[in-house]
Amino acid sequence: MFKNPIRTKSWANLLDHFKLIKNIKMIDLFKKNKNRFKDFSLNFNNNILFDYSKNRIIDKTIDLFIDLLNEINFKDYVVSMLNGEKINFTENKFVLNFLLRDINNIFVKNNSSFFDIKKDIDTNLNKIKFFVDKINNYSWLGFSKKKIKNIVNIGIGGSDLGSRMIIKSLSLYKYNKFQKNFFVSNIDSTDIINILNKISPEDTIFIICSKSFTTLETLFNANIAKKWVLDFFGNKKDCLNNHFILVSSNFSEAIKFGVNSNNIFIVDDWVGGRYSFCSAFGLPIAISIGFDNFRKMLHGANDMDIHFFNSDYKFNIPIILSILTIWYSNFFNFSNEAILVYNENLSLLPLYLQQLFMESNGKYVDYNGNYINNYYTSPIIFGGTGTVSQHSFYQLLHQGTYIIPCDFFIEVNNNSNNINNSNLKLASNLLSQSQSLAFGDRVFKNRKDNVFLNNSNLFRFVKFKGNRPNNVFLIKKIDPYSIGAIISMYEHKVFTHGVILNISSFDQWGVELGKKLFNYIYPCLKYKNYIQKKIYFDSSTYNLIKYFNKNS
Repeated sequence: MFKNPIRTKSWANLLDHFKLIKNIKMIDLFKKNKNRFKDFSLNFNNNILFDYSKNRIIDKTIDLFIDLLNEINFKDYVVSMLNGEKINFTENKFVLNFLLRDINNIFVKNNSSFFDIKKDIDTNLNKIKFFVDKINNYSWLGFSKKKIKNIVNIGIGGSDLGSRMIIKSLSLYKYNKFQKNFFVSNIDSTDIINILNKISPEDTIFIICSKSFTTLETLFNANIAKKWVLDFFGNKKDCLNNHFILVSSNFSEAIKFGVNSNNIFIVDDWVGGRYSFCSAFGLPIAISIGFDNFRKMLHGANDMDIHFFNSDYKFNIPIILSILTIWYSNFFNFSNEAILVYNENLSLLPLYLQQLFMESNGKYVDYNGNYINNYYTSPIIFGGTGTVSQHSFYQLLHQGTYIIPCDFFIEVNNNSNNINNSNLKLASNLLSQSQSLAFGDRVFKNRKDNVFLNNSNLFRFVKFKGNRPNNVFLIKKIDPYSIGAIISMYEHKVFTHGVILNISSFDQWGVELGKKLFNYIYPCLKYKNYIQKKIYFDSSTYNLIKYFNKNS
């Protein structure tokens, strides 16, 4: 089942095809095909328009990738996921994200073995609703009977970024304008101290999110918060039940924290952190936007799931996205992708997608346990907001020696925050950047308007060659439904990308080594005369420890 992609006939055909069209100019493609936009754009449920016409591809490019999908039996991987097989084989776990948002039990109807799992998910969803309603209706009170006004999420990585990004994206859908959301993730105590200085224990609830409930950063901050609350209420341990909610897969560890079992939300072990926004890890989201809107978000993700599982490859948005990434990273050797959002509320989307893609597919070992040394896996993901980023790193996007494919995002019907036509100005900026990246200054029919054209010394400085690929997403409305759909879209892009490149997208062993080394280095810093003999210390690490201890 597991195939090295470059050893397939389809990959060889793609290499031959690449040699023929690698120097193709996008402007010539548009001139040749007046219907190029129609042929290379897709519309998801009349909600998200995906324009991928400004790419260095032709119909045959997509067809050859579809041949590759068929040759590696891509459908079998999808069926394995849908059948509930443990496709996260290195951890022996299921990958069932889609069941978290299976609103109408569509997938359960097709696989009766999911019934009990979905029953537990729905039970947990009802528990989320009950808790969220109590918080938002002010029937959940603090220990001193004050209403809860501050929601503090303590987590890191997938237990932080999803909720943080979605709450900001959906700030206009805030259920209770008087509630404030805060996030603590960094082990640097400055992070939590800055937040504790802004709030009071009496009207604050902490949501501690840790799948294992052993995560160093999360427990460090959780215990600081715990002591802060206990000190305020005179060490009355019952107060913890009013001010702490725990989300974890490890009940036995979580219960040691000292709260009632009813305050613990259990998440199934197969829910990966970066794929967990629809689970109880999404509690802060549900509180912020209300449970009804949380359900709409699940519905959007579910509809994208169905689109991915059921749509023909040629009209499948996540598949097209993954094809483009592999085309650029492995054939053109473009090693980066930029996520560019022309909406301030979406400003955390690049950071979220950075983790989703790079933690999932930043691997150098394939499914078969072989080192990958002849193709590239995850590109480097970065991004920012327009138009701020235009005055930061767009110079490189337009004229740098690195070519970086881009995904542009903007909301079409932004009527809530649209002072002095700001959204029209944002849209004009996005469209002009997309066009100029693709076509350079050849868009001007009369190029004499450039005062530098007649100056041979300056001409090359102001020349824009273009031919730099980009996708444009026009989102009709940034609402719970569309946010759920966008996240699901990228989840399935990551999955498809991983399958094609023969890697496991659902583990993250690469983050573990640093955690282990911490346990050896920390004692050397805490006890300055302590000599660590259990592991090898290179001269750099040894002398850095020595310098730190001398000067700290």
